[in-house]
Amino acid sequence: TVHHYLLKLTKQPKSIAVELLMWKDLSMKNYFIITILTIILNTNAYSDHKIEEQKFSGVSYSAPGSNNYQKLETELVDNKLSQYVQKQLDNRDKTGLVNYLLYENGKIVINKKNYNDVIKKNKNLLRSNSMGKSLTSYVVGHSICKGYIDSVNVRLDDWIVLNDTLYADNTLLQVLNMTSGDQDYIGEKKFKSDGNFKDEKNKQINRRTVAESMLWFKGTKKKKENSPYNYSAMSTYVAINYAIHKVGKDYDKLLKEIFTDHVGVKDTVHFVKVSWSPKDVAKGSQRYTFFATSEDYLRIAKTIMNDYHSDSCIGDYLRGIYDNRVKKKLKDSRTTNKQSASATFEYGGQIHFSFKGMKDRVIFAMDGFAGQQIVIDMDNKRILIVNTISQHYNWNKIVYKVIKN
Repeated sequence: TVHHYLLKLTKQPKSIAVELLMWKDLSMKNYFIITILTIILNTNAYSDHKIEEQKFSGVSYSAPGSNNYQKLETELVDNKLSQYVQKQLDNRDKTGLVNYLLYENGKIVINKKNYNDVIKKNKNLLRSNSMGKSLTSYVVGHSICKGYIDSVNVRLDDWIVLNDTLYADNTLLQVLNMTSGDQDYIGEKKFKSDGNFKDEKNKQINRRTVAESMLWFKGTKKKKENSPYNYSAMSTYVAINYAIHKVGKDYDKLLKEIFTDHVGVKDTVHFVKVSWSPKDVAKGSQRYTFFATSEDYLRIAKTIMNDYHSDSCIGDYLRGIYDNRVKKKLKDSRTTNKQSASATFEYGGQIHFSFKGMKDRVIFAMDGFAGQQIVIDMDNKRILIVNTISQHYNWNKIVYKVIKN
């Protein structure tokens, strides 16, 4: 029974568990120690199986839905792709896939869902994770177009929160491009996480205002004007909260103008905040995490696509971040067909560009933890949206090959 209990606790392959069971002379105490050590040593092997709960706290900046929402045309197809997607959805507990939406030729052609109870309790709101980084950039673009910020080339040294830190040495474009020069302190270039200061888990910036996080950066300087690409959530928080600092009391109004009036969302959309406290607004309290329904994500993506092709200020902004994209210069081993972030070679304005095998095509890719994806093919006017609770679906087959073909 102890042997069976050990197997149940570890949930490990036979190769590990059987070795432990061969040590028949061990006492119960030793069994317990080995079990704990086995679990610890194998935590990383199971870390990517954790479920992303999609919970929504309600602490947010929001833009309301409208009765005059953007209408979406639908002409559903029944083909090999839609049938395969359905199988992936039916096997949700294994694949993690909960939502798949494909838009092409001006219509939704695949729209399939298998929501869990948490999403249903959220009124079908879906969590963006780092896809929201791209949406913060869209808000920054509108802040410029509305006249709150002069241009992407402004320096950030007029926000007191950033005083005596390397971020004050940057332009808005540099932080949007993840070239802040913060690679010695945070980010994926030298550390495992995009959100922990020097990878110290007790110094997690996602739980703090920008002002609080800047205490760890006091006395830092940007060493090079042209710093390398470093995927860092701190750059995102600096960019969007700098915009909020410039917009001031009009920020709620601006979000309504963008998402309610310009996009035409049907339901309320949300950017998560760090705190309820109104005092934290001046300190930089917005996170990049975003919540919207599947169809509203499509409305936003479709509007971004239309904006890109338009003769407008926001169109200029979107084309500008594409033109000013930077090389990621990732090692070949990290450039793989597992998700948009790792299958692209360039980055700009909080968006991934230049897919493997499609470098000459203008494709905007938004990528989030656990497999969240919004891919906008600007050339062919196609949009693909994927939402998940974990990333074990066939990304290569239902995302990459669909866009490539």
